[in-house]
Amino acid sequence: MARINEILEKLNDNAPTIVDLPSSSNEENIRCKALLVKREFPSLELVFPPHSWEAGDLNIGADCNLAVEHNGLTVNLIARLDGVIQERRLRFTAREPVSPEVLREYFRVSINIPVEASYIAGPKETKTRTWKMVGTTLDLSGSGVLALFAEKPPSNHRIQLVITMPDEKNPIACLANVVRSYRVRKNRFQVAFQFENISTKTRDVVISCCLQEQRRQLRDNVHTI
Repeated sequence: MARINEILEKLNDNAPTIVDLPSSSNEENIRCKALLVKREFPSLELVFPPHSWEAGDLNIGADCNLAVEHNGLTVNLIARLDGVIQERRLRFTAREPVSPEVLREYFRVSINIPVEASYIAGPKETKTRTWKMVGTTLDLSGSGVLALFAEKPPSNHRIQLVITMPDEKNPIACLANVVRSYRVRKNRFQVAFQFENISTKTRDVVISCCLQEQRRQLRDNVHTI
């Protein structure tokens, strides 16, 4: 507990923060921008823009990830959502910083970059065809990606993903499985992939991209509350 208190003490009041609020349903977490308000450690509060969330949609007592801007860097914390204080204010208990080992499990970032998904059918796969689709990512993490395509993937396993990363000379490639897909409107499908076979170097590139994008979003967040 001493370590988390030391981290919180160094953070600034009104620090721009991005939080993935835990949802009471099994849907995606609710990503919001907020400002941090320090309280008696390890408690803290976040103040949100109007209409960022509905109290009934929140999973009180669940853990979530907080990304806090600190002197141009990003501090990622795991915190428990304790409850609603006011219409725009929530209370949390900071539990621990996010270590590099678990960062990819708790951390994702909203980002729109090109992604290509494809599958090459083997000579004995008579019921599966070779296909390729091009889409756009919606969010990205070290463990997977959510993307938007014009059609549903014809198959779900060992799909080759090629993602064009910002500021990288070459796109990254890995194998992934579809964990869910659903139509959001006519000719538009959201598809969630989990990376199945990805090198450590490639995963590091993905996480580095996510952290850079997170810092950019935090800087843009300064004047939004």
